[in-house]
Amino acid sequence: MRRQARPLLGTLVEVRAQGASATAFDVAADAAFDAIAQVHARMSFHEAGSDVRRIARARAGERVALHPHTVAVLKSALRWARLSDGAFDAGCAPQAVARGWLPEPDDATPPGEVAFEDALEVDGHDVLVHAPVWLDFGGIAKGYAVDLAVARLRRAGVHSGVVNAGGDLRVFGTLEETVLVRSPFDASELWPVAALRDSACATSASGQVARREVEAGDAPAPRSVTVLAPTACAADALTKIVWQEGERAGTLLRRARARALVVRADGSVWQG
Repeated sequence: MRRQARPLLGTLVEVRAQGASATAFDVAADAAFDAIAQVHARMSFHEAGSDVRRIARARAGERVALHPHTVAVLKSALRWARLSDGAFDAGCAPQAVARGWLPEPDDATPPGEVAFEDALEVDGHDVLVHAPVWLDFGGIAKGYAVDLAVARLRRAGVHSGVVNAGGDLRVFGTLEETVLVRSPFDASELWPVAALRDSACATSASGQVARREVEAGDAPAPRSVTVLAPTACAADALTKIVWQEGERAGTLLRRARARALVVRADGSVWQG
């Protein structure tokens, strides 16, 4: 097994491959990491020149040209927002800024109250800004980057491997990876919960920002949500939806050919 790791996407991204020569793997890994770096540069709220920060600077009525990767992620975010009736909310950057999780931009247009899926309209490689909005693509962009890296590895001739970007993981080919979830009782203890093969998973842990909060009378708040899905982008988006909707997300999970594991703060577990 050959492997390389580089700091990208705010985490350490690891690429592994089976059955490739050292030279072939080096070429493939470089292509995979280059693709991930491009996603980071285009979609990081920390980067003043990124596409999401350019959207944040736009005023109502303006048109912003975007990189094709940003268009793909935005379309995916809009789709998940509509499928989940707003439970998936990529327009949550203002809340993240208020909590100190993202830097406050000094050059952005103050965001309004319009839901991001109503504030933006994709038109080819442009986005029409109907109302000011601050986007946080952190999780879903990471999943997209993992999927893109897998595509680059395959294109370079790697038939079996793994891309692991912190909470987002995708396995392809004949390899099998055990998915581990941290115990709510002991942070040093990891629970093996699934064997992943030719698919992806994503985990979101406590501290997520979204439009909705857990309603009074619902099940205890989650400590972590893990979703297994065909792609890392879908898995990451669904973790946010399951976090907000809990068991109500079951229909959407089945539609996406995905499964979820929710570990709650009281130690109880739900699988859907």
